[in-house]
Amino acid sequence: MELSRIRLIRNDVSVWLIYAGTGRRFFELFRDTRSVFLSLPGFDANDRVFESEELIRRHLHMSDAIGRYVRGATNTPPSRRPSAYNPYPYQTGSTEAKSFAAELGNVIRLFVDAKAGDLVMSPPYGHFDPFLIGEITHPWRKTDDTPIALLQGEIVPARKVRWLNTALARRDFPARVSRRLQNKHAITKLDPEYYEEIFSRVYPSYVWGEHSKLDVFGDDYRGKDPLQPYAAARLIKYVVASVFAYSIGEIESFQGMDLQQAIDHYYDEALVEEFAQNFNSPGRFSIIAALGSLSILASAGLMVATADPAQNFDQTKQEATDTVKNAMAGAGKAPREAELDDYINSMRPTNWREVQRQLGRPATNAMTLSLSERVQVANHRAQLDAR
Repeated sequence: MELSRIRLIRNDVSVWLIYAGTGRRFFELFRDTRSVFLSLPGFDANDRVFESEELIRRHLHMSDAIGRYVRGATNTPPSRRPSAYNPYPYQTGSTEAKSFAAELGNVIRLFVDAKAGDLVMSPPYGHFDPFLIGEITHPWRKTDDTPIALLQGEIVPARKVRWLNTALARRDFPARVSRRLQNKHAITKLDPEYYEEIFSRVYPSYVWGEHSKLDVFGDDYRGKDPLQPYAAARLIKYVVASVFAYSIGEIESFQGMDLQQAIDHYYDEALVEEFAQNFNSPGRFSIIAALGSLSILASAGLMVATADPAQNFDQTKQEATDTVKNAMAGAGKAPREAELDDYINSMRPTNWREVQRQLGRPATNAMTLSLSERVQVANHRAQLDAR
């Protein structure tokens, strides 16, 4: 079964909305250079600059002067020595001082406040065009400075980003989130109240504190048989119930029951924050639960449950364990890996072979199941391109 990354999200993660310059003119550069940056021509920072507001101010004043020269507003080449520039170039309260303070805030947010692992979202120009969405990969590094052809080759400081395989336009988010995904600021830290709705659309699987989400896809859902999803839904419910039983130390009792009895007894709706079924193409089940281990353990459980009953069971468990561990990305992997090992090792071969025959095989025969968003993203991107 194909498996996407399971994102382990820091509790103190931030989400940043970053515009790709005036008129989104740097949008393709953001994508192609795998980075985000501000229009700061000649802002030649070193390791000490971002530790001092005064040094940032001097470099910003210098960059503004270089920017005027690049735009042709002046014919005199400006000094490239930051020490030659006043850190407070404008009269307090003036329009120019307010604009300079706003630029200063943008620089601090992107190069000081934004941390590795934070999510960045860069809006496109059109309402139906997909955002660039990715994760900052490193603290600021001098080696990431990038020459920008649109700024006559001037070098700007940049933050490296791992762009995710998403195809999300503004219209794909709830209205209250969509409204927050547009403003007039170069960079904005979004309010944490919007994070769960953003994460649930960006990541097919994640762990965020004691909340966890898992998407299961039926890549060949045809949309003509109302009962086609039934076998997959029953399988997912069983595996989720097994995770709930494991979490309260009753996995042995769970495995001693027949399959439907185990589902009825251990599927705890109080822990399920959302169990959504979205049967556009392809079909998708989305489970969000108040249990941090759900996405990890249920991914492994589904891989075991859909494996060939004729395969050596120890091999099946090892393959599931290795695949899920390799899919986990982020901080705090060690305790999650230990929990995964314990869950997998608690599986009785006789019980799970019965699961494979009675639940796994019917589910995979009805709908090719996947834990990867690849097909869905490709289909949704094609739909957006067709508009």
